[in-house]
Amino acid sequence: MKSSFSRYTTLAAIAAGHVGLLLSMSHAAPPAQPPQPLPMEVVTIPAPAPAIRPAPPAPAKTATAKPRTAAPRPLPAPVKPSPKAITTAPRTEAVTSQAPAVTETPAASRSETAPPAPPAPPAPVVPPTHIGGHLGNPRPVYPPLSIELSEAGAVGLRVAVSADGRAQEVSVARSSGFPRLDRAALQAVRNWRFRPATRGGEAIPYTYVFNVDFDLTKA
Repeated sequence: MKSSFSRYTTLAAIAAGHVGLLLSMSHAAPPAQPPQPLPMEVVTIPAPAPAIRPAPPAPAKTATAKPRTAAPRPLPAPVKPSPKAITTAPRTEAVTSQAPAVTETPAASRSETAPPAPPAPPAPVVPPTHIGGHLGNPRPVYPPLSIELSEAGAVGLRVAVSADGRAQEVSVARSSGFPRLDRAALQAVRNWRFRPATRGGEAIPYTYVFNVDFDLTKA
């Protein structure tokens, strides 16, 4: 109880002190004056002067000169030449001085180059031959055994004839089927004479093939 009473007493004392302090301050403060309006001055702000741009220079006027028309001059009176001053040049000189020089070009240059003529074809060849009584070529000997066995046929021989008509090389191109007949034909033809081949009338070496026949009816 005593503690609560002392607490209330202390609070009352503190409140009374605050009230007294407030009263003393209210009496000591001067009376408040109402606010007075501040004096106002009107300040005129000058407007900024507009920027003045210099006017562009006026284009220079070029004076166009008017064409002057020359006054026609009076034509001089024609002077009649005296008979002594007149000289007539030959007509041939006047023509040659005015006519352009003409150079004649050869006919070969004016015409197109003609293509070269094709070479002449070679003369035909006349082949050699072994036929002819003047050559005196004997017939091949018919082998007796071939006659008994009835062997017959044609032997094809390939003969290289020289320009002087001799048989340089003889070989069998086609066999008769019988070796005896083939050997008899080779032996006989190696000794034959030939009329050589010619080209354009000139004798040339030539190789040709011909047949040697073995016929039992002619044996």
